[in-house]
Parts: sequence; C-alpha cells; structure tokens
Amino acid sequence: MAKSGKNSDKYIQELEEKIIDLSLMLKSKTNALNTADETRARILGKLTHNLKNPIGVIFSFSEMMLEDLTDYSIEKLEKHLQIIKNSATFSLALLDTISKYSRVQSPNFALKPQQLNYIDLLTEILNEFKFETSKKNIEVIFNLPKESIILMLDKDEIYQAITAVLNNALRYSNENSTITITVEVLNNTVETTIKDQGIGISESDLPHVFEEFYVVNTYSADKQKCIGLGLAIAQKIIELHKGNFSAKSTLEKGSSFKITIPLTSV
Repeated sequence: MAKSGKNSDKYIQELEEKIIDLSLMLKSKTNALNTADETRARILGKLTHNLKNPIGVIFSFSEMMLEDLTDYSIEKLEKHLQIIKNSATFSLALLDTISKYSRVQSPNFALKPQQLNYIDLLTEILNEFKFETSKKNIEVIFNLPKESIILMLDKDEIYQAITAVLNNALRYSNENSTITITVEVLNNTVETTIKDQGIGISESDLPHVFEEFYVVNTYSADKQKCIGLGLAIAQKIIELHKGNFSAKSTLEKGSSFKITIPLTSV
C-alpha cells in the first residue's frame, strides 16, 4: 500500500508540473497574441493616418478637374495630374512598405537562405544606385575586399535590408558629397559600414531610428515624404540572419550605419 501511495504522489506531482508548464505556455502564447494585436492596431492606425492626406489630395484634385475640365489649360492639367500621380505613388509605396513590414514581423515568416558571394551581391546592389547617385553628383567610394566572402543568406531579404540603408544614406545626403561603403571580415563576422556626409541625426533621435514609423525628418532634401519603416524592416531582416545593426551620427556631419553578420550566418 505504501508503494502504491508513493506512485500516486509521484503521478500527482508530475501532473501538477505538466499543468504548470501548460499554464506558462498558454501565458506566453497569450502575451504573443496580445503583442501581435497591439502591433496590428498600431500599423492600421499609422496606415490610416498616412493615407488620409494623399487620398484626400487625389479626391480633391480629381473633383476639381472634373468640374472645370473644359477650362483647363494643358499646363494646368499637367500640373494637377502630376500632383495626383505623386500622391498615388506615395500611397502605393506606403502600402507596399507596410506589407513588407507585416511580412517580416509575422511569427510564421522564415528566411530562405542560400550560399552566395556577398561581394557580388553588394556590387549588384550598388549598381542599382548609379543613376540616383549621379543625379545628386554623389561619389560612392567602395572599400571591398578582393577575395570572395561566401555566406548563407536569404538573397531577396538581405538585398532589401541593404537597399533600405543605402536609400536612407542617399535620401539625406547633400549634393556633391560622398557615401563610403566598407566591408571587413573581423572576428568571424562580416562588417558592412555605410557612411554618408548628410544632415545627420541628433543625439536624442539616434536611439529611436530603428523604431517603426519613427521619422526624424518628415521630408528628405528632394521633398520626398518619409514613412519611417525602411530601417525597422532592415533591422528585423538582419536580426533574422543572427546579425546586428547599429548607427552613429552627428548633426550636420553625416551618419554611419553598420551591419554585422556572422560568417556562419543562418
């Protein structure tokens, strides 16, 4: 009987431990769902806020054109159509960026890594920026190692992350300035530093630049409205590659963003 009692006590103890484990798992899942709901609500709120103005502009100018179409000169028509186009372009870009952000934040999102030459990937990305840099007469200096660096990366995602950082550097760089891109292999990691000579970021703003929808300057030098998601998306992608993303900056002297990815990667 004593032995049977001991077995019963052991069974009850194991059952209690399982109940505790299940309770903790349930609490964790509940917290995750609550966080997801909060994120979804925040994104929806920001999306609504950012779309109100451009959609309002499209509606107002369309209505004005329809009412007075016969009195429109070609010059006025072109001007107002361009305003409508700009507002529509911003709206589509916002929706696309929100979609990308939601995708990488999803708990079901998974990278699709493949073995590739990181230097070739960077060269491909940099070639895409030649036209944009030439428009602002920005010199791009490459400090790339001669030898190949083979990494396991999700090509599409890391391409997007680096593109976001370069877009940011280009957006806030002054005309006739320089962007320097340096790649080094240090302590079993690959460090990519993108340094510009742009407007810089204040000490108070710097800790927040990777937060979603955080905008230091609402408009860039070329009057393009900033959404505030590019760096947040880039950070998430880099974290999924088990890497690190950091920034340094001084007002009126430029910014420096560093992407560190382990050689083993994902």
